[in-house]
Amino acid sequence: MTTDTCTYLGNSTTPCGCATVEGRSYCAEHMAVVYKLGTARATRKKDLRVAARVWDLESEFNAAVEELILEGYDFAEETWVVPLEELEG
Repeated sequence: MTTDTCTYLGNSTTPCGCATVEGRSYCAEHMAVVYKLGTARATRKKDLRVAARVWDLESEFNAAVEELILEGYDFAEETWVVPLEELEG
């Protein structure tokens, strides 16, 4: 689909309407807004960092669950298999 007018919406509900840069859907002013150099790479690296943190938290959570199971906690019943007082004393 080719268009001769800028399709940038921004915070508006109507497109810009200015003449577009050849081969693009945006005018020269909005090209700088839409295509910021390096933003895709930075976003991808940020996503990978967030995913790594989530995996670390998930790993810590799973380790805590395993420890509770070994100590006698039943997650299905949400009770201790052996009363906690007996484990401590």
